[in-house]
Amino acid sequence: MRKSMNRWMKVITRQVWGAALSLVALSTWAAPRDTLNVGMVQFPPDMHPYITVTSIKDYVLNAARRPMVGYSEKGEVLCVSCTDLPTLANGRAKLVKRADGSDGMEVFFTLKSDLFWGDGKPVSAKDVAFAFEVQKAFTVPPVLEKVEALGSRTVKLVLKAVAYNFDRLCPTPIPEHLEGPIFRAAKDPLDYGQKSLFNRKPEEPGLWMGPYRIAEFKPNERVTLVPNPHWKGNKPHFQKVNMRLVESTSALQANLLSGDIDTVSTGNLGLTLDQHLALAKSQAQRFDWTFIPSVASFEHLAVRLDNKQLSDKRVRQALLMAIDRKTLVAKLFENKFQVAQSFKHPTQLGFDPKVKTYAYDPKAARKLLAEAGYTSAGSDGILVNAAGQRLSIDLVSTAGNRVRELVEQVIQTQLKAIGVEVVINNEPARVMFGETLRKRTFKGLVLYQADHAIDSVPMEFFHSTYIPRAENNFTGTNYSGLNNPEMDKALMEATAALEPAARAAAFKRILAVANEDLPILPLYFPTSALLTPKWMTGMYNPKRWGGVTLWIEDWRAR
Repeated sequence: MRKSMNRWMKVITRQVWGAALSLVALSTWAAPRDTLNVGMVQFPPDMHPYITVTSIKDYVLNAARRPMVGYSEKGEVLCVSCTDLPTLANGRAKLVKRADGSDGMEVFFTLKSDLFWGDGKPVSAKDVAFAFEVQKAFTVPPVLEKVEALGSRTVKLVLKAVAYNFDRLCPTPIPEHLEGPIFRAAKDPLDYGQKSLFNRKPEEPGLWMGPYRIAEFKPNERVTLVPNPHWKGNKPHFQKVNMRLVESTSALQANLLSGDIDTVSTGNLGLTLDQHLALAKSQAQRFDWTFIPSVASFEHLAVRLDNKQLSDKRVRQALLMAIDRKTLVAKLFENKFQVAQSFKHPTQLGFDPKVKTYAYDPKAARKLLAEAGYTSAGSDGILVNAAGQRLSIDLVSTAGNRVRELVEQVIQTQLKAIGVEVVINNEPARVMFGETLRKRTFKGLVLYQADHAIDSVPMEFFHSTYIPRAENNFTGTNYSGLNNPEMDKALMEATAALEPAARAAAFKRILAVANEDLPILPLYFPTSALLTPKWMTGMYNPKRWGGVTLWIEDWRAR
């Protein structure tokens, strides 16, 4: 009898425990998901909006700041923080004669009335005007001369030349009530950058005017976002968003599969395309994917033009001719990427199908190197010039990105086949973007992805005023150091062309110079993968173009 009772007790105990565990599992499954963990392989080098320009910083800051304008899926400019988009037709943009007789413009933006900083203070025209003062302390804009506050919400932009992108030039506000005293007391821009609350105390609520604010910041570890209680737009669903650094793509995938993170940042900030393609086959029951071909971002090799060996454009042209980009894209990316013949995508305004291009031709590449003085090779097969200098070039990219490392190995092998040694010295992304690129300390080539707005003139990429140097506090993204008066002139003419046809004509000259001089070696246009767990929606917005955190308030749990 006692044994029978014991058996029944064991059965009942198992049933009770089983029911309890089922209830726990059910409650866990049914519980509202209000925390989102995002993994990323890069981390912002700093948090100030105007000091360095990196994709990962935009990814983070777009959740907590909002620009004046954004883009539709077709590349049309639309208001984000303004009431009306300035046009010549509505009078918010005007062509004016300046005192010196030259042509200029005046452009008027009015802030929406429901924008507030995280400390409850309204975003004002004074914040926009102050943002311009900060912006020009680091890099003097080539066209925008002045921003004046007209009342509490309207600003006037004074342009010293006509610019087709007048509707995109308004600075994103910076809280003058917090940053103004620090900026005015600083000895110089570098001193301000070090003392700015953006870098010293980014958890200050009043720095942020987007749907989220930064609640916790641990350098090179994580950023934690919480809703901005003063945001009047669509209320964010997630009460906490943790953006965590995982410095290798393999570790990032492991974290995703284990459930330590829910999703990954997009493009080159997260998993590589081959990882996404493999996971889409094996993990289709857990995640959804959206693949978006890029027309404005491209992978390339930036060339240090003052490197003695690379200063000869025949060497640069030979390098590009020796890289089999077509096979690289086919083998590594299953033809999901598109070979880039220039920095301009063929579907975009200004692309010239007749521009000079460089097909894969190792024999012609060797001939160009011989013309450049590299006529003999050492015992290791590496070419040398008359002075006995080996044709050896340093290459740096982001460490821990498995596909980039494979691309580097392909480039290294193919260039060795024509007698060029490539020495790979990769660095953590925070070092490469925060120091090596920003201060132009790289010696030869840098492999990375450049991101541009649709229908943009690559002023910051190629104009000589955007070469990072101490005088401009190392801002600008002309990392190659291109200083070509013909390019500068064509860039300014393209910017001044209000009519698309005139802008396209100027772009032909920009493309011609870029593809003749090759300050960058274009490789391919990537495809960006958006990965979302089955329980989540809203990351993909078919009506918008740009970084997905620009509409993070629309992200939801199903």
